[in-house]
Amino acid sequence: MQGNIFHETKGARVITLLRKYSIRVQLLTIGAAMLLLLFGTFLWSYDQMRGITYKRNSEYTLELISTIQKNIADNADSINRILPNIAYNETIQRFLMERERLAQFELQGGVEALLVNLQSMKQGIDRIVLLSTVGGGFYNCVNCKDYIPFSDIPDQTNAYYSGLYRFKLSSPTKNVVYVGTPVYDKKNVVTIGKKIGYAVIVLEADAIAPQLGSMSTHLAGRFYVLDRNGIVVTSNDASSIGQPIGGMAEEVAQALQDKEGEPVKFQNEEGDFILHARPVPAIGGSIISVFETADLFSGLKDMLVLVLGIFALSVVILYAFYTAISRNILNPIRAFMKIISGLRSQGLDNPNKRVSLDGYAEISIMARQFNTLLDEIDDLAAKLVDSKTYIYELKLLRKQAELQFLKNQINPHFLYNTLETIKGIAYVKNVPEIREMTDSLGLIFRYSIKGGDDVRFEEELAIVNAYIRIQQIRFQDRFDVVYDVDERSLRVSVIKMILQPLVENAVFHGIEPSLERCRLTVGSRIEGGSMLIWVQDDGVGIEPAQLDEIRTHIEDKSGPDLTSDTKFIGMLNVNNRIRYAYGPAYGIVSVDSEPSNGTRVVIKVPCGGMTNAV
Repeated sequence: MQGNIFHETKGARVITLLRKYSIRVQLLTIGAAMLLLLFGTFLWSYDQMRGITYKRNSEYTLELISTIQKNIADNADSINRILPNIAYNETIQRFLMERERLAQFELQGGVEALLVNLQSMKQGIDRIVLLSTVGGGFYNCVNCKDYIPFSDIPDQTNAYYSGLYRFKLSSPTKNVVYVGTPVYDKKNVVTIGKKIGYAVIVLEADAIAPQLGSMSTHLAGRFYVLDRNGIVVTSNDASSIGQPIGGMAEEVAQALQDKEGEPVKFQNEEGDFILHARPVPAIGGSIISVFETADLFSGLKDMLVLVLGIFALSVVILYAFYTAISRNILNPIRAFMKIISGLRSQGLDNPNKRVSLDGYAEISIMARQFNTLLDEIDDLAAKLVDSKTYIYELKLLRKQAELQFLKNQINPHFLYNTLETIKGIAYVKNVPEIREMTDSLGLIFRYSIKGGDDVRFEEELAIVNAYIRIQQIRFQDRFDVVYDVDERSLRVSVIKMILQPLVENAVFHGIEPSLERCRLTVGSRIEGGSMLIWVQDDGVGIEPAQLDEIRTHIEDKSGPDLTSDTKFIGMLNVNNRIRYAYGPAYGIVSVDSEPSNGTRVVIKVPCGGMTNAV
């Protein structure tokens, strides 16, 4: 019940708001609302279809990946059943542990018969290799250490699948995967748990991963089976087989880490893509699919054209409706408005100027009422003139007061001329220190009273430099200055006079009490959407108790007591000004100091300008 009342009240407010505007505006508003509603409905429908297409494609892709996973797992399971028959066969064990060449030769026949039989159990096995690590026995292993990575095979009993290799001993050269396992002495003849050699199956890549080339005619997108090194074992993109996955390695790793199996969307110079990835623990690799978004939704282009056509037709129909309304209703109203405009341009001084309009009954009533209003306006005109005269008199008095206030102010040109005179005398008397100090002081004075409240950081640095020149002359070069400024920060807008008080604190409370030559550093850098500015000296530093008091004042959002006698009131005022201008996230972010080791003050301001006026 309450919900219905709420909706009725909201609808009534919209109708009341529309009544305040002309009929033309109301018609245009209603037409625009209908177009927006229609267009929004079309967009929503199109988005829903995109979502359904995306969801079904993802489901089909995951189902296909799952099928490929199962195929690889079945192939791996067949291989995994063969390897134990090799590793724990008594003849193989004796052959690998035998050191006598004659005895090895006698055992080789039995080994060959066994391996040939096992090789026939699985299509795609190119050969089976045996290598002894305790005796001299080997089988199909002429220089096999040069092309089989025995060192990669871990000390485990289950099968280890290497990455993809080119097997040059076959004709023609094939892509193979080495499936190996260490062989341990099961009778403890050598030493308990002693490894006596390796058994390796040279397996064609096609025997472990299914052929994906035939998929290219049925699916848009690319599928890849990767080995443990990220090399493509098989794909419906034949040119990628044997190549690393390349620029998608980061996206593949991200997709594999997602336990929910959500796809990863990414973009490169070729377009927007959607990537699915699943691990294949059986071979230590993974399966990925990559679809270009444009290909995935290419079937929706015809529907989009249809939607745009319907929308264009709707625009034409609404325009025809608006034209008919304008001719039948708006034209008489426009004629009435034209008469009113004529009266306004000619003035209301002539009392005989009245509206005469023939039209609809409503228009005639409006004309009569308007004539009545003209009569009332004539009566109020005299009162209005009297009121305006009184207002003008008040404004004149205000202007006179402002002029008198300006006359009572000190003329800044007097101070400028005085500084220029001092500088001229210093030049005549050959006192360069006074001339330089006067020039710097004039620059600081003009900067402090001219212009707005925000300046470029480059201008703030120039004033600080002028202030430092004065102090260096005053202290007879007892300290050096270093500027560590990021050039990008020079263009950042900051509020005026936030850096000079920090430099002044460093000079008077850090450098001046020191008995040794000091260094003053002023620096800045851009960090994200903010700029960090720091002032650092290697002077006497701040005592821990006073440092805690300063930090407490800085953290206090209400600001320090301006009547307090703290020596660092300038620093605290800078913090308050920055917080007021930009918000509580900015201001002094750190004050670090140790007695005899100097002080470092860091402030933070936004790079995008101020949020309030100062």
